[in-house]
Amino acid sequence: MSVGTRVGIDRRGRATTRKKPGRPSRPKRGALRAGRRAQLIVVTRVAVVLAILGLWQFLSGRVVEAYLISNPIDVAKKLVVILGDGARHHDIMVTGKELVAGWTIGAVTGAVVGWAFGAVKFLGEVMEPIVNAINGIPKVSLAPMFLLWFGLGMGSKIAIASMIVFFLVFYNVFAGMRSVPQSLVDVAKVMGASRWFVIRKVVAPSVAVPLFAALKAGVPLAMIGVIAGEYVSAQEGLGFYTMTATQQFDPAGLFAAVMIIVAMVVVGCAIIGFFERRALAWQRD
Repeated sequence: MSVGTRVGIDRRGRATTRKKPGRPSRPKRGALRAGRRAQLIVVTRVAVVLAILGLWQFLSGRVVEAYLISNPIDVAKKLVVILGDGARHHDIMVTGKELVAGWTIGAVTGAVVGWAFGAVKFLGEVMEPIVNAINGIPKVSLAPMFLLWFGLGMGSKIAIASMIVFFLVFYNVFAGMRSVPQSLVDVAKVMGASRWFVIRKVVAPSVAVPLFAALKAGVPLAMIGVIAGEYVSAQEGLGFYTMTATQQFDPAGLFAAVMIIVAMVVVGCAIIGFFERRALAWQRD
């Protein structure tokens, strides 16, 4: 008879055994702890946000003039007005298109160039100082030149955003390629692995972590490039709206637009995080 069983007799006089209730297994206990921790994190985040909003509401009009920082209630009312305005919908769509296009172009080109420079060692040694020199140029200062090249429309804003994202992704992928364990590559080749197998099983996992880190960090940086470009020259977009709200002493409109910008960045990072968790599932395993 195994330990943890209980002997009994049923109505017909036959012996029966039942397993004693025990503690949940370690995996179940670990899952419960993880669930509680996740709930605690969410509750703490909400509490922090509510505390910030409460402090903001308290300071407005008491410590700081309301026309300088507005207050959460007025910002919420203005946000409802903006979301119900067709012209503001157009501004949101314009900024969203510039963000997606700039991030995509910069991420793809940065990943390809970083991979190429890392794969061909001679090419990387020749071009790395040149890329460093170009990266030293302040990206926002190039806005007038991009305006001259790509015009007043979305092209100049996309160019600024893509250039910012390009260097971020390039350096992360380039560093990931140089950190690939050469010993693992040699062992795989000795065992008869094909070139594609080495790339898929050795190189890609080494590059995936810094790549996704750059892709996620590139979203807010791309938004900075887009908004900066709209500040320089634009007749539409959230950057143009925030500048107009500032000139009209409309802090509620300014903060409402900032809330929309932050929401767009958070959604973009969440989408990348969704794919990151699936692409890097092997780490958890």
